[in-house]
Amino acid sequence: MPLHTDEATLRWAAQDYGDLVHHRPAAVLRTTDITEISALLRENVLVVPRGAGHSLGGQAQAPDGVVVDMTALHTVHEVRPDRVIVDAGAKWSDVLRATLPLGLTPPVLTDYLELTVGGTLSVGGLGGASHHHGAQTDNVLALDVLRPSGELVTCGHTDGALAGKGRHGIVVRATLRLVPAPETVQWHKLRYKSASELVADQRVLVQAGSFDYVEGQLKIRNGRRVAELEAVSYRGASLDGLEFEDADTRITSYWDFVNRLAVGEPLLREAGLWDSPHPWCNLLVPDHAVEEVLQHLECEGPELYSDFGLVLAYPLRSELIRAVELPEGEVVFLVAALRYARGDDPTAVNAMQEANDVLTELALRVGGTLYLAPL
Repeated sequence: MPLHTDEATLRWAAQDYGDLVHHRPAAVLRTTDITEISALLRENVLVVPRGAGHSLGGQAQAPDGVVVDMTALHTVHEVRPDRVIVDAGAKWSDVLRATLPLGLTPPVLTDYLELTVGGTLSVGGLGGASHHHGAQTDNVLALDVLRPSGELVTCGHTDGALAGKGRHGIVVRATLRLVPAPETVQWHKLRYKSASELVADQRVLVQAGSFDYVEGQLKIRNGRRVAELEAVSYRGASLDGLEFEDADTRITSYWDFVNRLAVGEPLLREAGLWDSPHPWCNLLVPDHAVEEVLQHLECEGPELYSDFGLVLAYPLRSELIRAVELPEGEVVFLVAALRYARGDDPTAVNAMQEANDVLTELALRVGGTLYLAPL
């Protein structure tokens, strides 16, 4: 069994994108043979799978246990007209490179495509198309899962391994639903005076169902607060009835839209913010309280975000989402405060974490739940 215990590998396994928790394992397993993972699970040791390492609070770390590096299991096995069969360590960008030449795409994608299939399925996988298609977990047709006992089973989309954070087994392969992909999209960036006006138009769009992708953002850019709605249509849809101040609209390829964050990663690396701490806070908020939560966030100072930070607000329809615990109500919002701290400024990290504590307390008090919560 190829267990690695060298210093560089153990240090790698104790680091994630959050850069806030650093639990060292006893070893790292790197293999393409799932029977070796199965054999490891049968031993009396903590075993935790790790994909792209984009977790925020050490969820992919195994204190004194074994981290399983899933990235070697990255094959896209088969693309059919309605599905794709893919290993859990494949990235969503890999999936799209296999499906888009055939005019197909998964219905729901997260904003950043360099996450692994197994990684997002272990938490849910929410995106701007979730108001139409649910979470990524709601678009799984079958899973191959290694149970904690080491047994390999094939199961359906209702299995507890979906959004189970690895507690009910390790996903090693998934069969994902595919839908026709557009060649081009109409991409609107609509700006508002306030978060309340932004949310009001999000509700209109969710009810109408006319836009394929809907995502709200609150940002501070060049000292100015910006409330912005990304509304994307694959077929062309009217903006009539929306109450935005101004808009930028362009036609772009579907790939350029879904892969739009690729240009941001080099900028974050250059600014020293890619490998720095990310005290992000992800919450699910009931519709009746989303204005209160976003107004609270609008009052936070710019020092809690840096030049690249922002707040995301996605509207979701509860009836479409099965595996993720949601607040009560037909419509809920994913609200995510994405904060970036420089690694040499522990005071800023502490301030951001304290702000997250206040935000979480507010969200829970109004009936919200945690998304991507620590185990």
